[in-house]
Amino acid sequence: MEFDGQQTDEKILHTIVPHAISLILRVGQSIAGGLLFLFVAVMISTVLSAFSVVIIVAGVLLAIVIAIGGIAWSLFSYKNSKTYITDRRIIRFDRVNPLLVTKRSLFWNEVLKAKGYSPGFFMRLLGIGALQIEPQTTLGEDVHVPFVTLYEDLANYIDKILFTYKNQPSGVPSIKPFVPKPKGKRDS
Repeated sequence: MEFDGQQTDEKILHTIVPHAISLILRVGQSIAGGLLFLFVAVMISTVLSAFSVVIIVAGVLLAIVIAIGGIAWSLFSYKNSKTYITDRRIIRFDRVNPLLVTKRSLFWNEVLKAKGYSPGFFMRLLGIGALQIEPQTTLGEDVHVPFVTLYEDLANYIDKILFTYKNQPSGVPSIKPFVPKPKGKRDS
């Protein structure tokens, strides 16, 4: 597996993809947006009763376009948003629009700490959280990765990489890739 901008001999230790619930939430928002637009069109048609048929037909067509467009964008964005943990850095690719991808990268010598947290009770029950990778110097230049499974384990894994990088830099290439399985089910 490779990613855009990968350096020569840079080894990918783990690829983080958003949890499927992020896609479900975005699709739900797209459908809700289409229904809201349809509701507004129906309300306007009751006020302008002379044009009610035209307004409702236009409202239905635009609501369908909004919902389908939102669902298509959600699928495209979901498939193209990834975060890579390598032996040199963490790099996040996030699709902003069909033509633009933002990249946020922090090399291990720039990282201060990593933390994993759950943004709410419901997400914690589902085992979904976020990773926050904070740099040593500039505030606001952190790498934030939402909708991550095993977020606490990944934060600990990144801490292990940081410890090894800062105390035994020669040991970084020997770090094994992260195994995305629950505690106790990983191979030694």
